[in-house]
Amino acid sequence: MRGDGLKVVSGSCIAVIGGGPAGCASAIKLIKEAGKKGIRIKVIIFEGKDFERHYNQCVGVLSQPITRLFEEGLEMPFPGHLIKREIAGYVLHRPGSTLELSGESGTYATRRILFDRFMLQSAQDLGAEVIRSRVTGLEFNGDSVHIYTEDKFLKADAVVGAFGIDDGIADALEQASAHTFIYRRPPKVLDTIVAKVHIDLQVLQERFGNRIHAFIPLELRRIEFGAITPKGDHIIMNIAGRGLTSGDMDGFIAYPPVAGLVHDLDLSGLDYFKGRYPIRPASGICGDRFAAVGDATGLIRPYKGKGINVALETGTKAAETMIGKGLSAAALSAYPASFHHLYADFLYGNIFRSLVTVSIRTGFVDRVLNRAKDDPNLKDVLFKVVSGEGTYRDVVRKLSRPEELTALGLGFLRNLPVALIRR
Repeated sequence: MRGDGLKVVSGSCIAVIGGGPAGCASAIKLIKEAGKKGIRIKVIIFEGKDFERHYNQCVGVLSQPITRLFEEGLEMPFPGHLIKREIAGYVLHRPGSTLELSGESGTYATRRILFDRFMLQSAQDLGAEVIRSRVTGLEFNGDSVHIYTEDKFLKADAVVGAFGIDDGIADALEQASAHTFIYRRPPKVLDTIVAKVHIDLQVLQERFGNRIHAFIPLELRRIEFGAITPKGDHIIMNIAGRGLTSGDMDGFIAYPPVAGLVHDLDLSGLDYFKGRYPIRPASGICGDRFAAVGDATGLIRPYKGKGINVALETGTKAAETMIGKGLSAAALSAYPASFHHLYADFLYGNIFRSLVTVSIRTGFVDRVLNRAKDDPNLKDVLFKVVSGEGTYRDVVRKLSRPEELTALGLGFLRNLPVALIRR
């Protein structure tokens, strides 16, 4: 070991568990920030997934401020060559009606497998070492972190946890951190199921265009929301909810608003890919010689997602804090403090999610969508929700204005007893 206590010095070794966008962002920023100080460090990325073969359950939508996160955060050009389609807007579907939403979103569709390869290669080009092995255990031993993998044992000065929603690594970390800090994985997650459908380019453009088609299938009780996203030569269908099975995706495909768009496509032999994403923050996301980044922090906001943005932002901030302040728990406490705006918005996000749940159970959501067709302010609120722009605080405040409460609130309250009975 060649560290100097809890400061990063030349010869320090930092291990990154996970080679996705969050882990790679951390590695890239660690090397760049250390270089600015004339410090030569060793960064090792552990990644067991083969990006050539393994499918990523993320839909692959990049939304603002994605360009700023690259250009200002990672200090590298935004990889525009990875854009497969620029998203011009959204279409919300309910049986018998649609609502088109558009605005200055700056949203792009990419292939996650290509995006992940680009990020990992960028980290390697800067000097990061990649070990194709899965981490199985950790020990925090005061002056170092001991890392067990499927085929190696390594000592590092600090660890960046970019392992997403991996229960095995989370279990190991919770046990290892119990005597210093206590990392607790995100307490709540949603299941996701994703399917990829290749489609004729002319049909793709004419039927789906450059819009993400979103669905609120209140008739399918386990699905909170679903979407169809056009890519370069295919579409991605995805659903999210609790306790999802392949039968739920079958039901989504047969759901009339979805079936109207895909009924004549070749869906034979369709592969489903299942994943999860957090809807509540984790606790203990940093401590002596450790910081969690990306999905492992649980800082994914309900409905908004923006997982890649959170990955880049948390990865960048963790690296800046480690190099600039140190590796102790006290030094790293500045890291979660930099996300006060996200933590503060979770209260409003949960309020909004509860309102949506009740509205779906009562069918009141249809009234909201119908009103939005003639209400620019309400339409703008819905656009901000589906595009990920703005904060839930602003959304809740706009919905709480007297005119909106008068127009929507009374109807909502009339339907509330029905929702409570259905619970």
